[in-house]
Amino acid sequence: MKTNDISTTMNSIFKRILSYLPSLGRGLGVGLLLLVLVSFAASAQSPKTLKQVKKAVYTLQTYDAEGNVLSTGNGFFANDGDFITSYALLPNCAKAVVVDHKGKTHEVVKVLGANETYDIVRLQTAPIKKLVNTPIDTTSTMEHTSLFLPAIGKEKKVYDKWIPVLSTEQAAGNYHYFTLHHAGSPALSHRPLLDATGNVVAIVQPSVETDTVLYALDIRYALDLAVKALSVNDRSYRALPLRKALPADIDQALVSLFLVSDQDDAALRSEVIDEFISSFPESHEGYLSRAAHHIALKSDSAYALAEADHTMALERAADKADEVHFQIAKQMLLVALDTLQQYKDWNYERVLAEIDKARAINPLPIYTQQQGDIYITMKDYTSAYEKYMEVNRSDIGSPDTWLRTAYIIEQRAGEGDVEHAIALLDSAVSKAQLTIYNSQLTIQKSAPYVLERALLKARHGLHRPAVADYNLYEELVGTINTDRFYYLREQSEAAGRMFQQALDDIDRAIALAPRQPVYLLEKASLNVRVARYAEALPVLEVLINAFPNDVDCNRLLGFCHIQLGNNSMGCSYLKKAAAMGDTSAKSLLDKYKK
Repeated sequence: MKTNDISTTMNSIFKRILSYLPSLGRGLGVGLLLLVLVSFAASAQSPKTLKQVKKAVYTLQTYDAEGNVLSTGNGFFANDGDFITSYALLPNCAKAVVVDHKGKTHEVVKVLGANETYDIVRLQTAPIKKLVNTPIDTTSTMEHTSLFLPAIGKEKKVYDKWIPVLSTEQAAGNYHYFTLHHAGSPALSHRPLLDATGNVVAIVQPSVETDTVLYALDIRYALDLAVKALSVNDRSYRALPLRKALPADIDQALVSLFLVSDQDDAALRSEVIDEFISSFPESHEGYLSRAAHHIALKSDSAYALAEADHTMALERAADKADEVHFQIAKQMLLVALDTLQQYKDWNYERVLAEIDKARAINPLPIYTQQQGDIYITMKDYTSAYEKYMEVNRSDIGSPDTWLRTAYIIEQRAGEGDVEHAIALLDSAVSKAQLTIYNSQLTIQKSAPYVLERALLKARHGLHRPAVADYNLYEELVGTINTDRFYYLREQSEAAGRMFQQALDDIDRAIALAPRQPVYLLEKASLNVRVARYAEALPVLEVLINAFPNDVDCNRLLGFCHIQLGNNSMGCSYLKKAAAMGDTSAKSLLDKYKK
């Protein structure tokens, strides 16, 4: 009888016995079922296939850093170099090897995929000559009535037998999870289970001696395990010290490379970068990433390695040479900015030259903007202005680039530059409105640039125009719950002699931040300035209780008492302020003491 015919016959008998279970009784029916399945075991399994499967089953051994054995477990080869075994064996190991049936060891090279929940890991080993793989069922169905558990080594008296399948469920998507009628045992963990044609269908899940059933996971699940782009941040992968593969797709691998670039774990960065270069040796991104990794080490030897990687990246740049020159420039800039660690000619001039090379290939505005930023660092504001005006006229010109240009002009501080800076901020406001023309967000988008214009005017003593912009900002955004805004506007209002508005705003600031002593002192000072001594006095008394040795509080409190007719008390506060070196208090004391 052929193997397929045997399998069909077994399925038929199994279903018939199941139909008799109600009349036979569950115990008698299951017993009869087991008897039938065992009677077919020898003929249902091809000796040739079984021998192949046994040769594909290896032992996994893990070692610590000192070479001591940490753990031992089962596993088998399912594809060329793909070894399926237990995830739990691998955390904390420094090295792992697989041992074949002849006792020869083969080193594990990397992790190809892992899942801690199902205790499955797919590994790649160093190349093995004449490697024997288990035949795999890649179209597994839920019709299996029994699965074959092959014996390994000298176990034939114990295993090499069929195990009835009690139930099959779906797990982890479209994969199968089998429950089998067999007592548990740690020795069975991660053994292959075969169907009637000799193909591996499932892999045994971990169990203990007290378990009355075995569980097995669809072999397809193990074969489909693969490192994904986000796996570099996955806790279960990071718990495995062995080298991890990257996604086979370069775009996904680049995501992994990007995610690891900002992490503090230098060892992890180095591992992922090396794996990327190994997997995609003709991609320039790997060499640029390794150069950045070296530069972070801040030593001449590391910079020399980075320089070599820059050369290799350019050799592989193809049609992206401008991008590579630009990235090299940005990496060199980190060294140029470091006043404690310099290297060769990696200075601002060299960085600008690298960007010029990028612009000669592809004159992107972002390259021009980077040059503008470097000129700002060099305090060459005229050159910075020229670069930023070029950016403003490009397709990446934005309210922010106009704002940056205004600050450049403000820093230049030449004749007429303040008015020029204000005009540039006018352009930022207009650009913000035009960018979102006909949008409901027009007001909110332009408001930040109106505020920046107000701050610039205030910095240069144009207080009344600054107040006008503060008012426009408030009109644009509506309710403001920030005490700092009201304090800033109050400063310009007071400087512009708009005293009532200033008093109102300092009260608003205090309402939002009642414990801010700077605001209380400002309120008292402002009231004194407009001769509202009775209003200033209680505020100053609160402050003097909290800050008895504050010079300003003592001087203002002394002056208020004098103005309200309490000369002796006023002079006592002025004496204290004068004793602390306040010349204004001394002048007032000389004027009012009797």
